[in-house]
Amino acid sequence: MSDSSKHNLNRRALLLGAVLLVGGGAALTRIARSPGAFLGRARAFNAEQFALLEQVCEVIIPTTDTPGAITAGVPAFMRQMLEEWGSDESRAEIVSVLETLEKLAWSKFGAGFLELIPERRLQVVSGLDAERVARHDPAYGKFKQLVLLGYYQSEIGATHELRYELVPGAWRANLPLSEVGRASAV
Repeated sequence: MSDSSKHNLNRRALLLGAVLLVGGGAALTRIARSPGAFLGRARAFNAEQFALLEQVCEVIIPTTDTPGAITAGVPAFMRQMLEEWGSDESRAEIVSVLETLEKLAWSKFGAGFLELIPERRLQVVSGLDAERVARHDPAYGKFKQLVLLGYYQSEIGATHELRYELVPGAWRANLPLSEVGRASAV
């Protein structure tokens, strides 16, 4: 082994030790854990439910001049949150929202949500949204909160949809809205 490769290995070992020392053990176990190891917990979505989730998220946050929910990884974020952090009750509530959307699509248009054209998908989601928001439905609130949280905490949401400024500059109390543009990520 050359002296430079010994130096690199020692530096890596030192960095690994420093990370473990300051509490990075939890982060390293997350990386080392194999996908699908959920400590005996059930998967949040089966394949059909996940496909439905992807399309519903894309209806809520579509691709426009900025990337949409699928590109930002929102469905995968929701699956991970529910599998690793969500209670059985929370998982059941989110799945019930998807099942309700599917039933609404069948009753309104005689086809499953995934079979509908984009305009009809929007009508189904808009109809459910209006009804559930008016009723203050907690399950639907959790669903939408996870979609928005996943999007705006993704790199795409924080840097493409929101305006990201590392150092925002001087404080100016009165600005015309046309000069401000989009909201800023924190």
